[in-house]
Amino acid sequence: MVAFLSGGHVPKGIKRDPGAVSGDYVEADLAAKFRDRVVYYINKEVKVITDKDDESLSEYLARIQTGSASVVLEFHFDATPGATGTTAFVELDADRLDKAFAKELVDATAKVLDIKNRGVKSEAESHRGRLGLMKEEGIICLLELGFIDNPNDMKSFFENQERLAQWIASIVIKFDNMI
Repeated sequence: MVAFLSGGHVPKGIKRDPGAVSGDYVEADLAAKFRDRVVYYINKEVKVITDKDDESLSEYLARIQTGSASVVLEFHFDATPGATGTTAFVELDADRLDKAFAKELVDATAKVLDIKNRGVKSEAESHRGRLGLMKEEGIICLLELGFIDNPNDMKSFFENQERLAQWIASIVIKFDNMI
C-alpha cells in the first residue's frame, strides 16, 4: 500500500521550525536526513510519500491521504537535560497493530543505538498531550530517536544511523505488507 514518512518540524523555507536545538544539532535537519535514509532502504518495496522540507505539519497532513491500509511514521529527537533513550508514541485509541508497530520500532532503536528503551506511550503522555499526526488513519507512530542534548545518544545515533535506518525500513515494509 502506502507508507507516509515525515521528519517532523520544518528544516527549510520561510516557515522554518527547527524543533529542538543543542549545540550544532538541529532536530529538523537530523530528522529529515534520517527520514531520507529510511526511504532509501525501503527501495521501492513500498510506495512512500514524505513531507517536504519546507512544508508545515498542517500542510503535510492536508496534502496526504492516509487510509486504513497506510503506515504513518514521523521521526523526532527529544530534549531534556540529563535524559536518555528512545520513545514511541501512539494515538489515544491505538489498536494492536499501532502498538506492535511502535514496540518493534522502539525496541529496534534501543537495541541498535544501545540506549534506554523508554517504551511505547500514548500521545496523552507526550509533552503536547495531543499530536496532529495521530488524527490520520492507518498504523501510526511518532518515534523519538533519542535525546538531542545527550552526547551519548547522539554519538550512538551518528555511529549507527545507517544500520538503524535499515532496521526501521524493514519494519515499515513488514507492517505495510501486513495490511
